[in-house]
Amino acid sequence: MNRTSPIKSLYAEAGEPSLEHRRMKLAFNYVLKLKSLPRNTCHEVVFEAPLSDFSAATKSEPNLVANTFEHFKNANISLNIIDNLHVQCPPPWEEHNINVGISLTKQNKENTSEVAYQKEFFRIKENFSNHYAVFTDGSKLEEKVAAATYFSEHPDRSKATRLRDGASVFSAELEGIALALSEIKKTH
Repeated sequence: MNRTSPIKSLYAEAGEPSLEHRRMKLAFNYVLKLKSLPRNTCHEVVFEAPLSDFSAATKSEPNLVANTFEHFKNANISLNIIDNLHVQCPPPWEEHNINVGISLTKQNKENTSEVAYQKEFFRIKENFSNHYAVFTDGSKLEEKVAAATYFSEHPDRSKATRLRDGASVFSAELEGIALALSEIKKTH
């Protein structure tokens, strides 16, 4: 005779929380995020409507919102301590006029010599003679991924790090930039 295991024991064996706990975690995350965003259209419905509106559900189980509030109450978590997120309007990338030089991208790589790129690079460098160069790189060889940054005027501040196996080369490039920015921030 075949016997099946109860669902809860299967979850335990698989190291997975039960569906009830997963739903509750999602509900907690939703309520916490919504609480921090008072301009969200659902904020008023969830936080300003009387709780009796939620408990008057026609189902035999309490409404998700009422149930979530009950869990917060049982865990002694006050929703009053959650700060509102202040979303900047307009976003910073529209507010600040950031001058980005893209002259190196205007030429077709296939038809442009290396010397032409070097000349353009040195022309750009002349405009920033009181600055020093910071080089970043990310690379991937098979599954090994790494990132590095090099400071031309301060080689001792150069850094390199290894990323988890299988990470993308894009992640490595970003990590190289993050290393450089972190090191620059320490000195400015």
